[in-house]
Amino acid sequence: MYDIAYEELPAVDRVPAEILTEIFLHCYHDNSVYTLRTEAPFNLFSTCQRWRLVTFSIPLLWSTFNVVLLHDACRPSLPVLNLWLDRSRMWPLSFSLMYQGQNTLVEGNGSTMSKLFAPLETLLIHLSRWRNVYLDFSDLPPNASFLPYSPSEAMILEKFAIRTFEFNPRYTTPLIPTFMDWISSVAECSPALHDFNSFGKGHISRLSGFNSLHSVPWNRLTTLTLERVSEILALFILQRSSSLVSCFFSGLGHYSDWIPDSQHAGPQLRDEIFLPKLTVLSVTAENDIDRFWGHLIVPNLQELEVWMLPSARQWHQGEELVQFLRRSGSVIATHSDIPHVAMSSLMQGPLVSRRGPSISRLVLRNCNMRSRLGAVARLLSDSLRDLKVIDKAMVDDSIMKLLTYPERHGDKTALNPKLNASNQTDLEAERIFLCPHLEQLTLRRCIAVSDGATSRMVKSRWLPPSLNSSRDGVDVEKENDELALNLKCDLKGRLSCRKASSSLEGRTSKKHLRQTFQSSSHHRFGLDVQCSLKRPRLELLRKGST
Repeated sequence: MYDIAYEELPAVDRVPAEILTEIFLHCYHDNSVYTLRTEAPFNLFSTCQRWRLVTFSIPLLWSTFNVVLLHDACRPSLPVLNLWLDRSRMWPLSFSLMYQGQNTLVEGNGSTMSKLFAPLETLLIHLSRWRNVYLDFSDLPPNASFLPYSPSEAMILEKFAIRTFEFNPRYTTPLIPTFMDWISSVAECSPALHDFNSFGKGHISRLSGFNSLHSVPWNRLTTLTLERVSEILALFILQRSSSLVSCFFSGLGHYSDWIPDSQHAGPQLRDEIFLPKLTVLSVTAENDIDRFWGHLIVPNLQELEVWMLPSARQWHQGEELVQFLRRSGSVIATHSDIPHVAMSSLMQGPLVSRRGPSISRLVLRNCNMRSRLGAVARLLSDSLRDLKVIDKAMVDDSIMKLLTYPERHGDKTALNPKLNASNQTDLEAERIFLCPHLEQLTLRRCIAVSDGATSRMVKSRWLPPSLNSSRDGVDVEKENDELALNLKCDLKGRLSCRKASSSLEGRTSKKHLRQTFQSSSHHRFGLDVQCSLKRPRLELLRKGST
């Protein structure tokens, strides 16, 4: 009787609970600090009663959650939060705790004020289980008082993110310094911490360690993200972060984000800041950051992204960036693991390196490089695989010719041209071809070349003279038909063209054309060229159509 009843059950009900648990875990991949109603564990325990029981028995599914704190409420409520914590058992916790208020004064007695930190106090009981945490108390009432809970034992915290307080004269309590000191103490008690993120417009000087007893253990970090920090404080932090692998600065600029005192007039910087392990660097700047580049030496950098915001358009043509690449290339050309004490003697002499670090991906957005783009391209020519330039009229005939493969039977145009006074570079008059290993090239709003130059460059990289460097596919996106006609003529009909949808912008219709050339080799070269159609038609054809 039992076997007959068991066979009549649906197949999903015949799966043992142990197997169902493994299926749930195999399909669950979450490293975030947020949970959605459409994801686990909600979509699992709401399916049926059996799945609900199995879900309740898997602590991993209950170890990730987000808590939103309001003036008079908590979501989820404290009983529900405690239930989640009980179901997670001893599993490491990943969560976000955010206070969403109006940053206004809270009236009431001490019990009303204590409710603000009730969820945090609940989570502090499980402080030893924190692994991935995001805290946002930036909207706390200015008259709130924060009572820190100092860690008494080592934590397993690996990733820590906060949103800083933006200073406001309405603050009547030492909320900000007390909270920031507590953040530093938590980070110091986390030997496994390797990823730190700070968002918001508040000051983080109390986390840096130059004017406080506690600081984030910068030397342990491998990944760092900082938002709206001055270039001086950023350099001070970098010189203490010798283990960094990836670094991201957003809103780097000229700010007074530290408070001088009698003991500390300001962060003290070394002349050379050596970062031997850094491979990824992304900088978004609001001001001229020449001083930032003037201190850095990054010999093993592989990806560099620089985005100058509109307020920073007066950047000095990128000369400091060129010198930064030369310094980094000089170190790798001499000794890849040179001790710090020998750096000063190395940098005293003239920089004669003709090669920068082995950067494979370079993104320059609104950098106003002008004459220095050619110098950057030459320094990184041997290693570049992905180049993206987004600017205004920065790629002229001289740069385009240097990006063009020399023709098979000798091409006089392949010789390095004599650059005019409007675009002087330090490239020598010799036969040279830049970026032979380039796989992806993106040029947006930056082409100012004569007719045919762009199509010749594309053709040369489609059909290079060396069989070892042949390409098997090229994607070209252009906002007019003339480029398509030129390329189709140059490649003698070997292009397959298909038109994409078009839209109107001003008085000119924007037509996108994607063309793909296929061959039998195993390499790929991509080109994304975009031109503005806000100018008259003749101007467009002269500057961007080819």
